[in-house]
Amino acid sequence: MTSFYFEDLSERYNSELDDLRTDSENKNVLNKRLQEKRQCFKDLMPMIEEAPEMVAPALHGAYAFNDRRILDRAANGTPGLGRFPRWAEMERTLDIQPWARPLIEMCLGTADGDAFLTSTAVLEWMLTEDIRRPDAPSQADEENEDDTEDLGEAGESWMTEQGFDTPDR
Repeated sequence: MTSFYFEDLSERYNSELDDLRTDSENKNVLNKRLQEKRQCFKDLMPMIEEAPEMVAPALHGAYAFNDRRILDRAANGTPGLGRFPRWAEMERTLDIQPWARPLIEMCLGTADGDAFLTSTAVLEWMLTEDIRRPDAPSQADEENEDDTEDLGEAGESWMTEQGFDTPDR
């Protein structure tokens, strides 16, 4: 389960990545466009509070994740509220691509940079790990499924027992 903040932001972030993915000729240009975002990152910085989904793609692919607990905690929170992790705490649990370090340093020089960086890590994790998928069915659930009769067949049997004709299929 994720907070409303991340449900909303994740949807906008995924849409932004989708928009960046292809050009008008339906060619995959994601890497080129991400590189452009990284080159103009300083110009995008004023948007990290109001439209973080427009800036966050510059850090797409920057992180490898080593601690699901901190990511779960962050994904269930909202920046500035409760136990939302600070970037220093999050950073210790990540493997970060060297190209991303200068962008991270730029963020840390701004008032909202800390929360933005933690949010980007959560967004990337949500994108790569489907954290909202239900748990796999247990073996007992699978066994029960095998023992159940098809509802359509059960309905037909009941109707026949009541004196109705069976439907033609």
